[in-house]
Amino acid sequence: MYVLDYLYRYQNIDFREVPFNEVDALVLALVSYFPFDELNNKKEIYSSDELYKRLKEYVPPKDANERKLNYIELVKILCHSLRFKHAKFAWFSKKRDTVHSKQFQAITIILHDFAYVSFCGTDSTTLGWKEDFNMAYLDTVPSEIEAIQYLKDVSYNFVFKKLYVGGHSKGGRLAITAAKKLNRNYKLLGVYSFDAPNYPADCYDTEYKSILQLLREYTPDESIIGRLMNEYRNKKIIASCNGLLMQHDAFSWEVDGHLFVLKDKYTERSSRIVDTINYALNNYDEEMKRDFIDTVFDYLSRLNIEKLPNEKEFLHFLTSNFKNMREEWKNTSKEKRAVIKKMLFNISKDYLLKKKD
Repeated sequence: MYVLDYLYRYQNIDFREVPFNEVDALVLALVSYFPFDELNNKKEIYSSDELYKRLKEYVPPKDANERKLNYIELVKILCHSLRFKHAKFAWFSKKRDTVHSKQFQAITIILHDFAYVSFCGTDSTTLGWKEDFNMAYLDTVPSEIEAIQYLKDVSYNFVFKKLYVGGHSKGGRLAITAAKKLNRNYKLLGVYSFDAPNYPADCYDTEYKSILQLLREYTPDESIIGRLMNEYRNKKIIASCNGLLMQHDAFSWEVDGHLFVLKDKYTERSSRIVDTINYALNNYDEEMKRDFIDTVFDYLSRLNIEKLPNEKEFLHFLTSNFKNMREEWKNTSKEKRAVIKKMLFNISKDYLLKKKD
């Protein structure tokens, strides 16, 4: 059973019979991926019934992949269920800034006893991915600053509501960053982070430790994204029907009843890949990492690529863009080409050495 199966099975069971749980937290974290701005540009509060009516008229974009269609299906089931019948959807926020590499999106779901602040993870745009890469050398990225202010605003505007905060992927890190900066920690019921990248070592400070008892962190058993950089403590490891990077898709995570199916440890192959990437992130100097990231994304921007392909589209992406890629590579300066080659060579070398071990 998976997340959508859970929603179908528990749609007529209210919170008095089965209390709010970790799978509900993931469901509400995934809600933030839905493009609410395409329904209405005004910041309105939708009831479940109102949102469901709009969703029935909503036409998904032609390039919508399976994951995007799953987000739409998830919101439809949620709105139509007895379990979330009285939910309201408010404070949708979307910010994009190409100059400062910021891709931010969030929404707050208001229920009877609490509100859930849901931070969106990385979208498929090169802008979103560059901000993720910038987490490798920046203590705080622009979306985290946005998330801190967003949670403060929600906290002050819903004075009598206790809060859950959560997110998937980058959204999970935004949730933790915003929660640890909230000076009204007594309002927090829990902080959920699903397969989110970690922090640089010096960011596990007293503020982070102040929310440790509220923090629930999850990764799949072949996680790559959720094990990047420095892990402060062990996370719950979830079984998935996919492998490696495909496991980042939360719709592949296995559910039993109202709990995740757990594993004892990560797989060997994923640990080898993670160790290699983390060695690069922790041992290469900040200037080299910045130059590498800036060069790669400058190269992609000159190819006029706004969205990165998913795993199934990658081969077609390479063949259709090969000619332009070759030309733009020639137009890239020798110094910048050297940066890319050096970083990729070092990462490949470290991986092969770990494989021999």
